[in-house]
Amino acid sequence: MAVTARFMGERWAGLSQRLRGEALIVLLSRLANVGVGTVFVLLTARHLGPGGRGEITIAFTLAWATTNVADLGTSTSGRVNLLSPDGDVGVSDVVSLTVALLPLQVVLSTVVVGVLSMTSLHLSLGFSVAVVALSVATMMFNSAVFLLYGLRRYRDVLVTEASLAGVQIIVLAGLLLSGRLTTTSAVVTMAVGSVVGALWLVWVAGALQHGVRAWGTTRWRQLISEGLSPMAGGVALFLSLRLDRIVLAIAAGTYSLGLYTVALAIPETLRILPRAVSQVIADRGRSGIDSAATARRHTRLFVVGNSLVLAAAALVGWFLLPVVFGEGFVDSRDMLVVVTVAEAVLSIHLMQQALLVGFGRPHGIGVPQVVGAVVMVALDLVMIPRWGMHGAAWAALFGYSALALTSTIWTNHELRRVGP
Repeated sequence: MAVTARFMGERWAGLSQRLRGEALIVLLSRLANVGVGTVFVLLTARHLGPGGRGEITIAFTLAWATTNVADLGTSTSGRVNLLSPDGDVGVSDVVSLTVALLPLQVVLSTVVVGVLSMTSLHLSLGFSVAVVALSVATMMFNSAVFLLYGLRRYRDVLVTEASLAGVQIIVLAGLLLSGRLTTTSAVVTMAVGSVVGALWLVWVAGALQHGVRAWGTTRWRQLISEGLSPMAGGVALFLSLRLDRIVLAIAAGTYSLGLYTVALAIPETLRILPRAVSQVIADRGRSGIDSAATARRHTRLFVVGNSLVLAAAALVGWFLLPVVFGEGFVDSRDMLVVVTVAEAVLSIHLMQQALLVGFGRPHGIGVPQVVGAVVMVALDLVMIPRWGMHGAAWAALFGYSALALTSTIWTNHELRRVGP
């Protein structure tokens, strides 16, 4: 028995150091995150209907929008510097800067939620406070996960996200059974879980063992300057992937937004595949484990395989959407095929970004995202007010195509400086 356990441990240790093993660990971590997200969508969609689902979508959209701005790209620059074998940025530098930026997130999210509440969406006070809390929690957890990824401690992230997923599902089920599941209570549940997970990851990284006084500030300027391009790219990517929600809610209401987001549920759930693979490709490239040629080959193979998975998922989803979410969401099927094709195109962009992070210069990461986002924003503003949720689906397809093309051209330009 002991020999078998030792053999399995050695096999796992060897696998976890290879691309497939590391990608599997990251994928399992994202599966845990998506698992609770799927349960969250199912419970809130069936219980609260398209209108309630639309409000919750707005909450998460605003949380990610403000996170992309408030952290100034330092989650990405911190991860890139921690991955560098000869880097001089430490864990305390990244954590202390994140804490220093949290007040900016509070102010920014409060202003955004306040403006939307007083103008177009008319959110209640309790829900508005919950959205601000979710925004702060999202920034904390995102920064903590990137911190651990910078240390390539993927298993710690997996354990944390899996544990949080189990607890959050239990809490959501309890709220539903007790009749207390509302848009506000659902958002608060997710916010609390993110805060707890962030604090635990920071502790695991060793940033709290020596006390706050040991935190460094000497590398803040470097992290911020190197984070500006990733921040611009993050904001641009948000506009590409999430602006359609806000425009659709304002132009057509939260009911249409609820239908649209359910159509996106399948392809966006499967986005964990390119995100997991691209994460590991980038980290291995930045750490000097894989060459640019090897990484390119992995990205090409993945795009083909991912497209096949998405095609099969769209076929199954066409039949299951009204069964799983209810007959009130049957119109979501009209957009499913379009957004699935758009998702396959988006995976090309995500793979190109992995190559940029792994082998390009940090200040060039955001360039293709900014260029692609300009096209995406223009399409959203033109097509959604005229054609509603169907316009949003086609805008996604055309916009993602522009994003993928721009990323491919720019990445080839950058990687020519790296060589084979």
